[in-house]
Amino acid sequence: MSMQIQDIVLYSHDGRQRVVELRLDAVNIITGASKSGKSALIDVVDYCFGSSECHVPEGPIRRSVSWFGLRLRITSGQAFIARRCPATLSISSEECFVETSDKVTIPSLEQLHQTTNTKGLLSLLNTWCGIRDNIHEPAPGQTRPALSATVRHGLLLCFQPQDEIIRRQQLFHGLSDSFVAQALKDTLPYFLGAVDDEYVRKREKLRHLREELRSCERRLAELRSLSGDGLSKASALLAQARDAGMTTATPSSWESTVAELRLLESMPISEISPASPIDAEFDRLSSQRARLRDDQRRLQDEIVAVKDYAQDERGFAHEASEQKARLKSIGIFDGIEPGHSCPLCAQSLPTHLQPPNADEVNSSLQALSARLQSVTQSTPQMDKAIADLEAQLKDIHSALMKNRVEMEAVRATNARLVQIQDDTARQVLILGRITLYLESLPEMPDTQNLESRIKDLQQHCTDLEAELSDEQIQERIDSILSILGQWLTEMAKHLELEHSKYPLRLDIKKFTVIADTVDGGIPMEKMGSGENWVGYHLIAHLALHRWFSERKRPVPRFLFLDQPSQAYFPADKDVNGTIALVSEDDRMAVSRMLKLVFEAVTLTSKGSSDSLQVIITEHADINESWFQSSLVERWRQGKKLVPDDWPRADSVPAQ
Repeated sequence: MSMQIQDIVLYSHDGRQRVVELRLDAVNIITGASKSGKSALIDVVDYCFGSSECHVPEGPIRRSVSWFGLRLRITSGQAFIARRCPATLSISSEECFVETSDKVTIPSLEQLHQTTNTKGLLSLLNTWCGIRDNIHEPAPGQTRPALSATVRHGLLLCFQPQDEIIRRQQLFHGLSDSFVAQALKDTLPYFLGAVDDEYVRKREKLRHLREELRSCERRLAELRSLSGDGLSKASALLAQARDAGMTTATPSSWESTVAELRLLESMPISEISPASPIDAEFDRLSSQRARLRDDQRRLQDEIVAVKDYAQDERGFAHEASEQKARLKSIGIFDGIEPGHSCPLCAQSLPTHLQPPNADEVNSSLQALSARLQSVTQSTPQMDKAIADLEAQLKDIHSALMKNRVEMEAVRATNARLVQIQDDTARQVLILGRITLYLESLPEMPDTQNLESRIKDLQQHCTDLEAELSDEQIQERIDSILSILGQWLTEMAKHLELEHSKYPLRLDIKKFTVIADTVDGGIPMEKMGSGENWVGYHLIAHLALHRWFSERKRPVPRFLFLDQPSQAYFPADKDVNGTIALVSEDDRMAVSRMLKLVFEAVTLTSKGSSDSLQVIITEHADINESWFQSSLVERWRQGKKLVPDDWPRADSVPAQ
């Protein structure tokens, strides 16, 4: 997560390099005259970090630079990223170069070539920065799509260009674009840590738990509907059975009702039907039909069993034939003496690795051939058995048809039998309904475990919903902002800013600093003077980066401040960087402001390996040891970001 910049590298068209070396975990000051390229450093870094557009100003830099590059310190070592400068009239280039290692050497121009595009570069930068899967889903009714935080959103908190650090309306980089402002509103809770790194995983877990909960609830509802009150299907069927004289039972519970239905289903129809004298011929025919039905079921079962056995035999024969074909290969070893050698390659083997020798494999082949022959010989017998059984079943079908004709004839001549048959048919119909209902019943498990599981799922869902709720996230944000507000108030008092005697707070909806006075909140835009606006920009960013460092949040660990002293030391007062023409009060104010930056960097480095790097570009060149010790380059007397003798692209011969 401690991604910082070690070097900013520019390549000329003829292969020369301009390297700006920076110190890690420290304040880096670059001072220089106007139009020396100081403000372009932010645009160079932004472009190398995958910007969709190159904002480096048109002019000497764009005309004389072929590639922009950065050497970065990342958690796993070092990385070098470079991006080709866009051609004339182009807004960007997809040619990106990436190299990573424990220690990376700045490559030459000849070594630069496209290894990825901006999409791949951004994916790597997200990983190096420590950004995990995350998502912000807009509130119901919002039309904008869900958004994932990336390193591009984190950079909005790392840049303060010259024209933005002094604005009173906007606190962070790029907020003049309403889409950028909305994106920062959506992603800032993630960078602050109010939405933790496990947010997406927990959301997915909640979705699965809800699906399981709905499934369990449906299952329980089905079981409860089956075990309902007297209006249920089971009670209705038992009532029909009572009406037909089949039973007198009146159970009170669903379980006992089903038990009574099962008892009725298992009873022969002759026991259920009312006892009545039946003519001898009809009785004989009924008994004959029952025997024929039994014979029919028996023969059908036997045919199925024999066919299954025949199918198993055919399966065995097929598999045995395959094995026999494989074992026949043993013939290629005829004449080889059995011993301690492999039957496949004839190589001698240790005793403990001896495989079956050729004789043993040959014996297996002979045994298998004998079994296969036996199976093959039995196949015609099985076919004959099936044919005989099917012939007997055909005879049974004929006998049943003859029996039915005779029974209908007897019944037609006997009115009493017709009445008895009608009652029996009614009972049989009810029995059929009972059988169909009982067969459709699932195995009724004990619902206690299911109810317990539903209770656990409901509790898990409730806990996760609470963790992921907007209210919970807002509570975390409020707590974080309360801490940041204390830091803002302390730093504002140190800088002697206007309204610093009142508690300050960071408003992340309007992206401003508010002083809570007895007369109400006063936003930054209503506070007077550029000194205050610069001061509040400065302390807001220092407070945020202190939080990011302490909480190890996935934001790049560098902060660019472009000419923070401009309110005290405008360019028209620049004489070789000296601030002699500035009033004593302004000189003290500038010193307080810059020293606060040093103190903030020192504070983040105490007891932490995740400290802050600050890059300040300034007109001022303060003749103080604390300032001079952090000076990395001085761009005056012709020295600047891009040397004047670098050739333009159109003046370099094509390779």
